[in-house]
Order: sequence, then structure tokens, then C-alpha cells
Amino acid sequence: MQRLFWHFYLFLFLVLLGIGWAVEQLWQQWQPDTAPPWLNSYTQLLQQQLQQPAIQWQSHISLPYTELSPDSISWLPEEQQLLQQGDIVTLFEADSVYFYYQQAGQLWRLGPLPLIQQEGATWFTLLFFVLLAVAVALWLWPVARDIRTLQLSLKQFAGNSDSTIAVPAHSFIAPIAQSFRQMSLQIRDLLNLQREMTHAVSHELRTPIARLNFALEMATQLPEDERRLMCEDVRELQQLVDEILDYARLETGQLPLQLQQINLTELIANLNEKLSPIPGAAINLTMPQQALLFGDGHYLERALQNVLVNAKKYARQRITLTLQQRQNYWHIDVEDDGPGIPQAMREEILKPFFRLEASRNKQGGGFGLGLAIVQRIMQWHQGSISVSESATLGGARFCLRLPVRQATPLNA
Repeated sequence: MQRLFWHFYLFLFLVLLGIGWAVEQLWQQWQPDTAPPWLNSYTQLLQQQLQQPAIQWQSHISLPYTELSPDSISWLPEEQQLLQQGDIVTLFEADSVYFYYQQAGQLWRLGPLPLIQQEGATWFTLLFFVLLAVAVALWLWPVARDIRTLQLSLKQFAGNSDSTIAVPAHSFIAPIAQSFRQMSLQIRDLLNLQREMTHAVSHELRTPIARLNFALEMATQLPEDERRLMCEDVRELQQLVDEILDYARLETGQLPLQLQQINLTELIANLNEKLSPIPGAAINLTMPQQALLFGDGHYLERALQNVLVNAKKYARQRITLTLQQRQNYWHIDVEDDGPGIPQAMREEILKPFFRLEASRNKQGGGFGLGLAIVQRIMQWHQGSISVSESATLGGARFCLRLPVRQATPLNA
């Protein structure tokens, strides 16, 4: 950042110096060397006014005047002669002129009278700022281009950790890009390590779980109730491993989406029929006859299933699902009349392994990954999930948004 600061500081200093000098030279060339042609006429008119007594011309003249001592200025002989004859002597000073007139032994100085035309000064001031704006734009354009390149590279990295951050080595933001490049390498290594550890642990767990399941199937000498409880524990472990693998694929960007046109109305109706045997309140559907979008039907069904099973778990008597289009998004609102979700936890429940229950009991069920998986599936479909505050049934209300027309996902 110091390199960028000093480069811009020196550039701005040199540009101001160079443009100021160039505009000054143009100004000097533009200014005439001789007095303006109207000055003679003005002098003659002023002399006619000054021939009156001092009391009279002082009340009519528009120029400021000052009384001076006759010997306060060393005049040339010809100038002294003009003053004695009652003529006006003009002295130029910078961009103005002073008029000297001698009357009754008193020397009067009138002025200054500006000689610069304000219109010309305005144009030169405008020229200075235009040149300054052009110079700054020429300096900022490559910087803005490189920042845009860095931004696009970071967006690509967000969807594909194997992408590289490409900024020219001579760029002013090259040190920043290098820092991002090092950070991306560390993130890539961490993601690979997480992926390898998750897969290794999950796959290593599957083998003993399979052995336990086989042993329980063969252990006919165990009491039936004890055997059933042990089988449920094994199935719970298997489900935990499967959910961890699914979440790991979603988290690390390895999700192979199979995009196709889906009718959400048909998908939700089939899912409702599939979930009807599960204990819990019935789901009341409010949907249009057709709701088309491009997406992966398998994972969208998985996301909706997680939300609806969660609603069945906590609802007392009523569950409603409303599907409607708002602007360019399909909105799926799932609401129940259960205990609801405290306001402080409405964002926390979307995080992995977070549960509302203080302990992982079997009545509560789940592993805290269901809603986290839903959030990842929504993100990969360029949608979102949120917990709404306006629940008409008094319980929890989940709002899922899916774009009607969407671009190809990042990993497609």
C-alpha cells in the first residue's frame, strides 16, 4: 500500500506542477503584450471627468482614488511634463493599470483597473481542471482494470478453488494480489485437508458400522427389544456418516448438479405423498398448477424434505406450504404451529451441527446438519433460505427462494 500511496502522491504532484506550468504559458501567450484598445478611450473619458474640481469628480468616478505626495514617485521627464500639462499618466502593474493625475499641486492615484477579461480566465481555469481530470483518469484506469481483474479472479476462486489470481507483475496492486494469492493457496490446502479428513473418517466409519449391522442381524440370541435399540443406533450412525459426506460435498464445491427443467408443483406433490406415512401433522399445500425452473431435482427434493420433516417433528396440528412467484423468484414458505424458533437462534440454526435442544436426545433427533444442507443446496441454486418473523400459525416459518431463470451454477 505504501508503494501505491507514494506513486499516486508523486504522480499528482508532478501532474499539478506540469499542468500548472503549461496553462500559465498558454495564459501568457494569450495575453496581449500591448494595452487593450479600449484603454485609450477610457483614459480620455476619465480625463474629461478629472478636469472638474476634485469635489465633483470624486462623487462621480467609480474607481478608488488616493491622494499622494507629489514627490512620492520618481517620474521620468516626459511623464513629469504630462502631469504638469494636466494629462493622465498610466502605470501598468501585473494585470491592472493605475491612473495618475495632478490637480492644484496634489497628486491623485486612481485605480487599479483590471485588464483581464473574466471570460478568458474562466476558460483557462476550466482547461486546467480538464487536463487534471484526464491525467488522473489515465493513471487510475490501469489500477481500476487490475482491481477488476482481481475481483473476477476472487469470484472464480469462490466457486472453484483451483482457479488462479492473475494480475500483471508490474501492476500497482501486485503486492495485494500476491497476498491474495498466498491466502488462496492456504485456503486451497485447508479445503483439501478438510475434504481428505472428512472422506477418510467417514469411509473408515462405514466399515465398522457395516460389521456391527451384520453382527446384529446374526445375533439372534439377544433380546428383541435390546436388539432393536442397537439396530437403531447403528442406523443413526450410518445416517450421520451419510449426512457428513453430503455436507462435505456441498461445502467444498464438489456437488455435481444435474440441471434440468423441473416442475416444482409436481415435485412438492410427490414429496408430500412420500412423507405422508411419517408421523406428524398433515401438510396443506397451496401451489399454482405449474412452477418451472432449472435445477437439480434430487437435491431440491432433499432440501424440501429436510424442511418438511423438520416441520413434522415440531408441528402440533398444522403445517402449510405455499408456493408462489414474486418478481423473478419462486418463494416456498413452510410454516407450522409448533413452539417456533427464538429470535436469537434464527440465524444459528442454519449453521452445521447446531441444535435447539441442549442435548442430543432421540426424541429431538437429527444431527444439526439438515438445515445447513438446505442452505448449501439453496446457495448452489443461487437461492436462499431464511427464518421469517411473520409466522401466522405461531410456530416457525422457513422461506426458500429460487430464481425462476438463473445462470449456470459455478461448478457447472
